[in-house]
Amino acid sequence: MLTLGIDTATDVCAVAVLDDDRLLARSSLFVSRSHGTRLAMLIREQFAHARKRPSDLEAVAVSSGPGSYTGLRIGMSTAKGLAVSTGCSFVAVPTLAALAHGCHGLVAVVLPSRRGEVYAAVYQDGLEVKPAAALEVDAVEEWLPSDLDAIGGPGAGRLGHVRPELARLSLVASGESVARLGRSALEDGGPQDPATAEPVYLKAVAVSRPRGIFAP
Repeated sequence: MLTLGIDTATDVCAVAVLDDDRLLARSSLFVSRSHGTRLAMLIREQFAHARKRPSDLEAVAVSSGPGSYTGLRIGMSTAKGLAVSTGCSFVAVPTLAALAHGCHGLVAVVLPSRRGEVYAAVYQDGLEVKPAAALEVDAVEEWLPSDLDAIGGPGAGRLGHVRPELARLSLVASGESVARLGRSALEDGGPQDPATAEPVYLKAVAVSRPRGIFAP
């Protein structure tokens, strides 16, 4: 199964192409707030490296959140467009699960959020044991399991005061992890409907009402 993995939930824009278990191409850009201008380019480049075309796709997997509101919308809309235009299967993969992919032991995976909060979930050898939640930093200590082995992810730096004796893991967004988890999800439960799939934000998105042109 030729699978494209896309992860735009963090500052990293990551893409990978798999042919069954074989990695054909992957790339990541560590440039924040650039996903809208970089993602299509990365996808084209990785197809060229893999000597494949979008029409060859059998599945597209995308990181579904939590994470950056704008990043998630860009990744999700791109994946939906590919699924609809090529007819390939579509599947959404939880962002924190993709970050935890390949981890061993009981690991808390953390993403930064705004207003002094983080997103966190706990995984045992890559399997979710505590679902993702939006937490105040001061509430994380009580929320974490007592027998935790490590903390990792882009938001781990906000928790330097929490369980300082635990190992800190460097976990970075990966299109390959999204593709592998997406392929497994397709085998276990089948594809999702791209028309109804939505990013997972975990909390209400803050928006402001635009001011009228004659407002004081």
